[in-house]
Amino acid sequence: MLSTLWWLSYRLLRSPGTKLFTFSGWIAVAGLVLGVACLVVSMAVVSGFESTLQKSVSDVAGHIQVLRPTFSTEAPEKTIERIREIEPTLKAATRFVFVEGVLAHQGELSGAVLQGMDPDQVNEVLGLAGRVVEGKFDISSNEEVPFAVIGKGIARKFNLKIGDEFRIVLPLASQFDPSQFRRKLGKFKVSGIVDLGKFEYDERMVIVSLPVVQNLAEIKNKFSGFLLRFEDIEKAREIGRNLSDNLGPGYRVRDWREVNENLFEAVKIEKVVIFFVILLIIIAAAFTVASSLYINVVKRYSDIGLLKAVGLSPRNVVKIFSMQGLIIGSLGLVGGFAVGIIFCIFFSWAESKYGLIPGSIYKIDRIDLSIRLTDALAISFATLAICFVATLAPAFKGARLTPVEGLKNE
Repeated sequence: MLSTLWWLSYRLLRSPGTKLFTFSGWIAVAGLVLGVACLVVSMAVVSGFESTLQKSVSDVAGHIQVLRPTFSTEAPEKTIERIREIEPTLKAATRFVFVEGVLAHQGELSGAVLQGMDPDQVNEVLGLAGRVVEGKFDISSNEEVPFAVIGKGIARKFNLKIGDEFRIVLPLASQFDPSQFRRKLGKFKVSGIVDLGKFEYDERMVIVSLPVVQNLAEIKNKFSGFLLRFEDIEKAREIGRNLSDNLGPGYRVRDWREVNENLFEAVKIEKVVIFFVILLIIIAAAFTVASSLYINVVKRYSDIGLLKAVGLSPRNVVKIFSMQGLIIGSLGLVGGFAVGIIFCIFFSWAESKYGLIPGSIYKIDRIDLSIRLTDALAISFATLAICFVATLAPAFKGARLTPVEGLKNE
């Protein structure tokens, strides 16, 4: 029976004189297509922003940071072993240290963050090697001048190229007067330029070997803490809480989301708001289609009267015209996704060619568009539901028609 109703619904849509398939009807369907396309593109941009930012943070700062207390004398290997006992899903860990200084090159000065990493373990934890845009990821310190990997923003600002040397000045407390500072100068050679995916990282970060930073900052074997990588990044918050509860006093644990908590929360809220705002376009288009279907019902009085005369119930008449709404909604949905994907491809091309996103404002200077399954399902459900609801009025109009009314003009 259901297949018969679908066939009747389709036949009534395709029959000569149907208002929907006139010029005005196609305009209504085009509005539905454009509404779905706008929703697809907006969700792809917002989801892409979130996933791009997530990857940037995790590639540079790991899944979880464990900052150890300054009074801790526990050996690094022992701490990592304790972490592995608490969370067996730990894949890799590396020590790190942050030191702020001033980068100087050819008379230009700028603030910089010197990040010391363990050369033997950094690639197991972070994804920095895959972000190299020029040169190679090499932070070895075997040469007379130790190698450094710099963000692309630093390279652009100071016109640094592979093999160039630059200096970083660190302010260190005076041995004789703690209120005074002395300068310590370190020289480095550029081995690689990386796109760290986040504006402030690219503009300030210099990555070198951990022993080099310890020696330059005169902190002996001290370090800031550990960067950790786990099997599932989505469980980082739960793992972070567990580590914080079990590592003991003094340890501070931060997951990748906490590093930019406010930004991620803002993106989540904006995504919902954008979804419902653009959904208004689909609602307007759906009710435009419904008005065409309403006229179609009026023009199909004789057909409806004939169907009811041969025994079609009012409920089945409602189903027929509701199915028409779902057919039109599916047509708009498929067309909208096709147009939306084309828009996404064009946006990606324009972004790579013209740099549409200012990194100083949006934190990242590019977005890898992402059409997630959950977003696609939400768009599909919302579109079909709106089209279904919009067609209920003409469907009930047809259901209330009596066979006599439908056939009296025949």
